[in-house]
Amino acid sequence: MTSEAIFVTIFASLISGLFGVLISFKFYERLEKRKLRIETAKKLIGGRFNLASNEFNIAMNEIFVVYADCPEVMTAMTNFWEILQVPREQRSDKVVNDKLLALLKTVCSNSGITHSKDINDDFFLRTFNGNGNPVSSKHGV
Repeated sequence: MTSEAIFVTIFASLISGLFGVLISFKFYERLEKRKLRIETAKKLIGGRFNLASNEFNIAMNEIFVVYADCPEVMTAMTNFWEILQVPREQRSDKVVNDKLLALLKTVCSNSGITHSKDINDDFFLRTFNGNGNPVSSKHGV
């Protein structure tokens, strides 16, 4: 075997190894990003009935970092935040719920969380309290 053939073999091996590492890194990065988004979505949906809850506030504060590359989520978050800045007695519960619903649906969509056609908007606004009785957040936030 000539030195040129040895060099080509070593070079091809290094390139293929490097290519494999780069592909693995890219898939790992996508997986971690998706896991982080799902975790944030879980916190957001889990705390949606009590907007003053620590879990909900943490999730809202994570959104601008976790979804920074998703303009739809950032817009929905900004719209929801803006309506919450209006004093409670001056804002409409329907508008608050609509903005919250838009945020939840956008977060789920951008996290890769899909829902069956049986799950409508009411499911996003319906929560369950500690004793198992359903509670609707339609009464306002």
